[in-house]
This record gives sequence, C-alpha cells and structure tokens, in this order.
Amino acid sequence: MLNVSGKVQVNGSGIPRGTALFSGDRIQTQSDSVANITVVGSSVLVRPNTLVEFQGDAVEIGQGGVVIATSRGMIARAYGLTISPGTQTQSKFEVAENGDSVFVAAQQGSVTLSDGKESSTVPEGQQTTKKKGAGAVSGATGGTFPAKTVAIVAGVEGAGALAGILIANSGGKKCISPTGDKKKCCTKGQQGNEKCQ
Repeated sequence: MLNVSGKVQVNGSGIPRGTALFSGDRIQTQSDSVANITVVGSSVLVRPNTLVEFQGDAVEIGQGGVVIATSRGMIARAYGLTISPGTQTQSKFEVAENGDSVFVAAQQGSVTLSDGKESSTVPEGQQTTKKKGAGAVSGATGGTFPAKTVAIVAGVEGAGALAGILIANSGGKKCISPTGDKKKCCTKGQQGNEKCQ
C-alpha cells in the first residue's frame, strides 16, 4: 500500500492519497511531497525529490533517499550497492543518494553493504558514505545522523511488525508525526536546505 502527501506519481501518473502497489511500480516524489510504502513487516518512507522502484521485498533508489523499518528483511539497492538489515529482527536504516555518493545510516540494528565483490557492516548508530561506482565498500564512520533523517516509528504487533508514519501538511510546511500528537514540521530554505522544528 502507498500513502502519500503532496504530488506523487506512480509509473508517471498522479495518484490519489492511497493506492495499491505492485512489484515494478516506480514512485516519484516532488520537493514538497513524501510517500510511505507499507507491506507486511516493512515500511518505507520515500523522502522528497526521490525516485524508487518497488520490488516487493526491496526498493531500488534512482535518486533521493528512503528510510526503511523492517522485521522481514526488506533491502535497498542504490548504484550497484545492496543494503540489507543484519538480522531478521526489527531494523531501521536510511539510504540516500547525494551527488556522487550513497549515504547509509544504521538507526536500529546493523546493516550490510555489498557491491557484489566486497561486503562491510555498518553497526547500529553508525553511518557511512560510499562513492557511486567506487570499488571497495568503505567502513562505517561514527557521528550523529544528519538533520534530514526523518522520524519513522515502528512497532511490533503479534507475529508481524507494523511500521508507519503520519504525514500532514500545515501552512505550506511538510509535517511528520509518529504519533499524531506532536508534529515535526520542515520548511525548505532559499539554498534548498530543510529546517525542521
């Protein structure tokens, strides 16, 4: 299922606020929009200015970034890299393409990066950046998550995990709230940077 806020296209056509997705569908968000893909055990927040292909148990990033919360091992692919959660337990990670690099942050649980030749692990709470088309996978680096990391909430219910976000628009601002009671609103500055409160 796909839920959207703002102008989002699936396979080149505008969609209503919610629609079913099928493997191979391409989702594109605009600068003022976000989308949330939910499947059993996984949720994918598709950030603004992002193009992804939904592949059932994976998303392939063509541009922009996603935040994935999964208990079912959903993976991301970006520019020859495969990013997968370290275990089948609850994991949350961010993958974003920026210029000539791919950024990966392990927010809950570790993630494994593979370029088909080499693999490395990014431990929970760590992040790494890999040049697009570079040979070896670079190791994890410490530090805090960038300001663009968006709140996404995940919870476990019964045998499966559910993850989701509440998205709302408020006075031209993009607002995101994991619980619906307190909103985190973001505006884009003149230089394209997001400021969130």
